[in-house]
Amino acid sequence: MESKIEKHKKRFTITQIVLMVMAKAPGSCCSLEYLSEKTSVDKDELLVYLSRLAQRGIIERKWHKGRAGKERMYCLKYKDELL
Repeated sequence: MESKIEKHKKRFTITQIVLMVMAKAPGSCCSLEYLSEKTSVDKDELLVYLSRLAQRGIIERKWHKGRAGKERMYCLKYKDELL
């Protein structure tokens, strides 16, 4: 999948690539580490894009409790939640 994303980096913006990766993820939710790995974008830069998407109301941030502790998850909102 990395080769496909590298190929599309010239065509799409980072925001669009993030949304594509999130749409393909199970449950449309991703952690920061997962997004950073799949998009090959620095985590600090990725946080800027994610916070902008959250401000626009396209994604929402949730806490996920797992074995390793709490982890921040970024989830796409469903179509009916956007309206």
